[in-house]
Amino acid sequence: MGDLTVFVYTGLKVYSTRTEFFIVSDKSKNCLRIEKENVNLETVAKESAPYETADGVPTDIVALLGIIDLVAGPYLAVATESVLLGYVDGDKPIHQITKTDLIPFSKSLSHLTPIQISDNNKFLDMIKSMMSIPELYYSESYDITHTMQRLQGTGPQFLNAPLITRADLRFVWNHNLLHPFEANPDACKFIMPIMCGFVHISQCTINGTTFKYIIISRRSNKRTGARLYVRGGDTSGNVANYVETEQILETPSHLCSYVITRGSIPLLWNQYPNMAMKPKATLSTEDNGAHMVTLSTHMTDELEHYHRRVTVVNLINRTGSEGALEKNFNRYLQANEAALKKHGDVFYEFFDFHHECKNMQWQHLSKLIAKLDQERQSCGYFQANRGGRYDGVMEQQGVFRVNCIDCLDRTNVVKSLLCRETLQDQLRALRILGTGEKIIDFENFMDNFKDAWIGNADSISIQYAGTGALKTDFTRTGKRSRQGAFNDFLNSSRRWFRNNFLDGFRQDAHYLFHGVYKTQNYKITPYVSPFESNKPGLRTIVPPVFAIIGFAMTVVSSLMPSDDFPVVYVLFWTVFTVANLAYIFNNGSDFVDKPKLLKPKTD
Repeated sequence: MGDLTVFVYTGLKVYSTRTEFFIVSDKSKNCLRIEKENVNLETVAKESAPYETADGVPTDIVALLGIIDLVAGPYLAVATESVLLGYVDGDKPIHQITKTDLIPFSKSLSHLTPIQISDNNKFLDMIKSMMSIPELYYSESYDITHTMQRLQGTGPQFLNAPLITRADLRFVWNHNLLHPFEANPDACKFIMPIMCGFVHISQCTINGTTFKYIIISRRSNKRTGARLYVRGGDTSGNVANYVETEQILETPSHLCSYVITRGSIPLLWNQYPNMAMKPKATLSTEDNGAHMVTLSTHMTDELEHYHRRVTVVNLINRTGSEGALEKNFNRYLQANEAALKKHGDVFYEFFDFHHECKNMQWQHLSKLIAKLDQERQSCGYFQANRGGRYDGVMEQQGVFRVNCIDCLDRTNVVKSLLCRETLQDQLRALRILGTGEKIIDFENFMDNFKDAWIGNADSISIQYAGTGALKTDFTRTGKRSRQGAFNDFLNSSRRWFRNNFLDGFRQDAHYLFHGVYKTQNYKITPYVSPFESNKPGLRTIVPPVFAIIGFAMTVVSSLMPSDDFPVVYVLFWTVFTVANLAYIFNNGSDFVDKPKLLKPKTD
């Protein structure tokens, strides 16, 4: 491997004195000094920095992730451990964060009231949950927020700029934590932008040729959150669960990549949890203008980012509440056609996935892929010769934007099929595959390919819905199985439980981590707790308690001798239990775990 260009220092030490932090790197003559009182930052020469006066031993960290303000004051967010996943573009490493920590500016919480301490601990739990997402990645020498094609099209000034100033901010997961550093260019080399999503890097061999197969999925930091609390788009063009996936093929002589996106239907709509297995998706009552702005802004952004050509592949149901979304998505696209034409071409393809593939008829997906083949080939893919500054051979000239209702399970299946077809074209173009050969004929490689896409499906699904993906048996075997359907039932049940009883906390964690919600500092009086005013009332406590008591008594009375507990007792407690459960499910939205920090809204 050749010499690496290091954009950000890793392997740092954090020294803490009574009034300052010093962030020290062995690779720099300077260190980063942070004043604890006012969070002033500056880089100073090591010899003039009094970090030897630090309290105790320094903290070893692999990367500095930023600063977050909570009730007690600021905290340093750091990554303390990571693993090397592999190398991209030759010798540029990508690491996965495995352990993080929050280092308080204040030594104790003695300056807080009991309520403030309680709130601060809840906020800490939220931030820790966001920083403990397993799929957080960084690279000190490769910009993983940009595609290879974007990096190819930039000049030396861009390539030599600090990562935080040149990164695609849509995919900098800790962007909110980096704000204190952005005004100080000298501090940029100490700050690590991280990406959330999925990375797979593996060595593969086909016909005696060894190459790297890589998947990088980048989750947007806009409109993030839990599945049923964040749907649709907003009037700024952001949509829920937006992910840019790049498939990379790297040989000793060439680099190839192919980009495909997913994202929620860009209209104002919601689907809040209400104890139902599948809550009804509802369009906002906003006037048509708000819907038009949401769709137009989002699609314009897509066209500008992806070479003025976007093919929307919509996989939701034609009937029910999903059908209403499909009709309105299509209608608003047609209404915006003339305006969008100024920015490029938008094509729309609808495929009722569940209807077409019902009764295990998943071979019908081949019809969709065949129908999209001409457009896929027209968009092409990126390919460049290796060696120094890349000699561009061809560029991708458009993108598929795939969605279903969640942009998870159906979406991942279709994305993997489109990427498989493009990968096959690339391998043939590089003469790794012979004429007429197909990658499905190479079992070892296909096992790797399937593992990569199943890993991608599970990671994005866990981050958004709280469970692994559905329909992964098709990705693995090319067909649907009854065992796979049963596994999907179990995962759907887990999703139902998490979405109804755990996702309020998860949504609050996203609001806090991404700066949508700002905590009140303890110095600001009077202090108002966001949790005290959101405590559950008797109306939401009593029915579940009664249902539990009723169920317990039903079990006890049914197991005891009839002389002690006549049948009428069993019937009474059964009716009592059912009545309470009926009340809970009929008023389901009152009993789910709601966000406490902000009320979810569609725009």
